[in-house]
Amino acid sequence: MPRLFVGNFHFEHELTAVAGWHPSAALRRMSAERVVSWISLAEDGDRIWTPEPISEDFWNSLAKHGLPHVRGVVDLDSAARNVHEVIPWGWSARTRAISGTTAQPSDSSVRQGNSREWSFAEEQELGVALIGAARLERIEDLFEAVRRSASELSEPVADHAWVVKANFGMAARERLLGRGPTLTPPQQDWLSRRLAADGAVFFEPWLQRRAEVGIQWTLPPLGQGEPKLEGVTPLLCDSQGGYRGSECSLDASIPHDWQRAVEVCEQVAKRLQTLGYFGPLGIDAAIYEDAAGTAHVRPLQDINARFTMGRLALGFRWMLRSGERGVWRHGRSAELTPLAAVEAVREIDLTPPLIGGSPPTHGSRLCIR
Repeated sequence: MPRLFVGNFHFEHELTAVAGWHPSAALRRMSAERVVSWISLAEDGDRIWTPEPISEDFWNSLAKHGLPHVRGVVDLDSAARNVHEVIPWGWSARTRAISGTTAQPSDSSVRQGNSREWSFAEEQELGVALIGAARLERIEDLFEAVRRSASELSEPVADHAWVVKANFGMAARERLLGRGPTLTPPQQDWLSRRLAADGAVFFEPWLQRRAEVGIQWTLPPLGQGEPKLEGVTPLLCDSQGGYRGSECSLDASIPHDWQRAVEVCEQVAKRLQTLGYFGPLGIDAAIYEDAAGTAHVRPLQDINARFTMGRLALGFRWMLRSGERGVWRHGRSAELTPLAAVEAVREIDLTPPLIGGSPPTHGSRLCIR
């Protein structure tokens, strides 16, 4: 029987949802425009849940490029009853309810592994905490955090750039960017709402990043083996830290610059495994520079006890030949123009022309160089 891939890309919202919650139209559309990403892990005959219909002609066109021949299905509950395994982006109450006999990690381990509360504590305990980072419980705590962080980094308080992140968030969402010790009314409203909902938010100085990677793991159930390193995928991000793509290659070696980060991530993977989590784990790490231009490694920038786009990017490695590199670009559909012939050996447009009868805003292209 086939497998069913469920792209609940608003997964973090599901973790904090109250009874009766339903995703907004914007969240549903966001998920609908990203479901094609599962094609990297799919096999012939598999099903991909599409919240809004995607033409069968589009899936057939991907098969002509050598990608798996899959089916898009709109009725999630019905599709889940006719597969032998459900593979969600992340385990939430909704995906647990339709998963049938598919093995699931504990709910508590999923919540811990995706919370900044836990990742903040892990950074502290493992001695890799970011200078200036802080847990905030009151709006007044932010002003003190800005002053302390600016002092520790020898920067003027008024020019000190920072980011505040919610306990659950992903892909540069559910965060607040600011500079200096003052807040605009919209910023204060966001912070008040997040503190009321979660009890705490997490402050970090804004980093001048040189490079970012996703360190991809598979965790078997406790007692059934050690965490397995699947690969290190370079991340493509914009100036605001927004995700714009991933790279992959056949080279399985760990780049020297990331060796320490991988070692720290392995400790975190083992700790999460003891809490009852198993399945995909993606940990983003960064190399950044301080005001003096000295490079530092941050091993635990984000911990994601779920699938990530970097993990899906690894699924395209089977398409590569020796010496080739895959670049999987994401962004606004209108901006994803083909690369020049000299830059790409071949390209595949993974953006459907229509989703639910409307052109998508977000799309992706796989470029092989």
